[in-house]
Order: sequence, then structure tokens, then C-alpha cells
Amino acid sequence: MPDTRVTLLIPETEPERLWQRLLQNQRGAVVAHAVRRETDAVICRLRFRLL
Repeated sequence: MPDTRVTLLIPETEPERLWQRLLQNQRGAVVAHAVRRETDAVICRLRFRLL
């Protein structure tokens, strides 16, 4: 269907401290990059801060 728009929601956790963010898995960025490269889907990365 040429008029169909696909939106991909990628939930991510974001730790409070910088050193924890550096160690956090970057899976959301990898998935977003792969989908963006192969399709014209709209990508929304939803970040949830962990306190």
C-alpha cells in the first residue's frame, strides 16, 4: 500500500549517571539505524530516565 505510513516506537532506558549511560546497551540506536537505512518508516526513540 503506497499510502501507508509505518511508525516504529523504540523504548530505551536512560540511567541517571553518565558512566552508567556509557555502559548502557545501544541496541535502540542500532535498530533505528538499520530500519532507517532499509525503509522510509518514521522512528521514535522513547527514552525513560531511571532514577
